[in-house]
Amino acid sequence: MAFPDRLIVMQQSYHYNIYYLYIIKLSKWLMLVMPIVALFYNENGLTDFDIFLLQAIYSISVAILEIPSGYMADIVGRKKSLILGSILGTLGYVIYSFSTTFTGFLSAEIILGFGGSLISGADSALLFDSLTATRKQHRYLQFEGRITSLGNFAETGAAICGGVIAAFLSYRAVYISQAAIAALAIPASLLLLEPKRNKHHSRPGFSHIISVCNNAVFTNKQLSSSIHLSSIAGIATLCMAWTAQVYFVTQGFDEITITPLWVTLNLTVAVAAAFATKAIKVLGNRTALLLIIFYIPVAYILLGWLPLVPALLSLYLFYSVRGYATPLLKDLINQNCDSSIRATVLSIRNLFVRFGFALLGPSIGWMSNSFSLSTGLVLAGFVLLLFSSIAGYRFHKFLPDKFHDRDTARE
Repeated sequence: MAFPDRLIVMQQSYHYNIYYLYIIKLSKWLMLVMPIVALFYNENGLTDFDIFLLQAIYSISVAILEIPSGYMADIVGRKKSLILGSILGTLGYVIYSFSTTFTGFLSAEIILGFGGSLISGADSALLFDSLTATRKQHRYLQFEGRITSLGNFAETGAAICGGVIAAFLSYRAVYISQAAIAALAIPASLLLLEPKRNKHHSRPGFSHIISVCNNAVFTNKQLSSSIHLSSIAGIATLCMAWTAQVYFVTQGFDEITITPLWVTLNLTVAVAAAFATKAIKVLGNRTALLLIIFYIPVAYILLGWLPLVPALLSLYLFYSVRGYATPLLKDLINQNCDSSIRATVLSIRNLFVRFGFALLGPSIGWMSNSFSLSTGLVLAGFVLLLFSSIAGYRFHKFLPDKFHDRDTARE
């Protein structure tokens, strides 16, 4: 009886990882700065192009270490990767709190980027492995949806708090508070328990990284098609988070107006993510997928073409689709890769997202400065629609069996 009892205790211990990952997600998503970030940059003399350039540099700094950090998490452990990422994430906001120039903001963004690269991929991989250790891997979509939902609920509450702090204190006080919140991830990451998992069969090294990347991007068609579609959707949703901020400022909104808009947009994502499993069941896999492939890029065109009120309605629908898209596409990636390379594979997806944003974001900012934001949005929408359609075709061609079986069963 001793062995089964010990197994139950270990399973319960791994289950606690979910709650620690919740805290890490909260520290990342309790974004007090989001309602006022564009206003803060403008207060310090930055243009629309500067704003997108800063975020592009952040994305590149994440991308540079995405695959090495994901591979490191697979080799030396996801816990160690999350600890270091949490420390750097805190340091980045501390630097932000005392910076007043583009150069200061740039250094903070680079540090935040390195910290973000260490966390991205490792957190989802640790979640899937923790669920596997507790024999609940079939519920990954549900838990990933819950974490995504929790993150957006957190961002919603943070938006309110950030707006209040900005209104009664200052924009800089918001960044100081953000540094304190980021620090919550440090003790949470220290409390994580690393689940046992499959070990690398090959000798660790650069050649093995190349082999893993080649398999994920080219050889394994089901995995590569899932990564490509998830990457395009990720680029579009990440870029929209910053584009929406610039759009609000372009419309002449201040923190009093932006805060409730940002709150309700994040509530929309949170609710959609919380009920991702049910939403996909109601819509059906094909309809849910078509909305991801076509509506997400089309929303950019609508935001650029339509008057304010219908444009905002299209934005809310965009955030609804975003809510279930992230957990669904991550689930498909996890289903098609081995646990020994999971963090690396997820980092490949994040690498594509970051590099894609680094190209798309500044392009929208440049077109906004040179022509108009509407022009930038429409052109970006058509570019995204082209790549999303190609990725959607490949995904349909190499449709994963598990995804196909779920849809067939429903019909």
